[in-house]
Amino acid sequence: MISFCCLRLKRESKNKFMSSIVIFYSRTGNTQFVAETIASVLGSELIPLKDKKKRSGALGWLLAGRDAFLERQTEIEAVSLDLNKYDLILLGCPNWAANLPPAIRTFLTAKDFSGKKVALFCTQDSMGAEKVFNSLRRLATGADIVSEKYFNKVNKNKDVVRWQIKEWLEGLNTSARG
Repeated sequence: MISFCCLRLKRESKNKFMSSIVIFYSRTGNTQFVAETIASVLGSELIPLKDKKKRSGALGWLLAGRDAFLERQTEIEAVSLDLNKYDLILLGCPNWAANLPPAIRTFLTAKDFSGKKVALFCTQDSMGAEKVFNSLRRLATGADIVSEKYFNKVNKNKDVVRWQIKEWLEGLNTSARG
């Protein structure tokens, strides 16, 4: 088992990116766990996207899946940031029935990622990540997508997911040097 503090110490000597930001949406906390872990390892700024629509409970889950399937947008809390300040932008969301949650869709359609290095991640309990990544790539207009990573069953495998994050970020730093 690897400790959280060890991840941060290794990062400080290897991080290629001078400034990075993790932008994510999470309904149940799985994507939040991954985003917070990434931000801690990289020393990144962390921006959660907040959907103004109630999506908790069984009914919220059903309506969220429907809205994702129908590729709907939603109203999110205002996010004011200058993407030009960052060398790397990490975008994350859960996989909702092989679709994007409305909050991340809304955010992406409002931003221009031209010339920005972007790494994508998603959390899921089953399959469909490739379709999620296809949608993220399509909506992150002008982005230079440098990496994609999905994490399965986060709530049941937190130690494994921490290790996967560490490995992914080390590989991301290595590939960015070339």
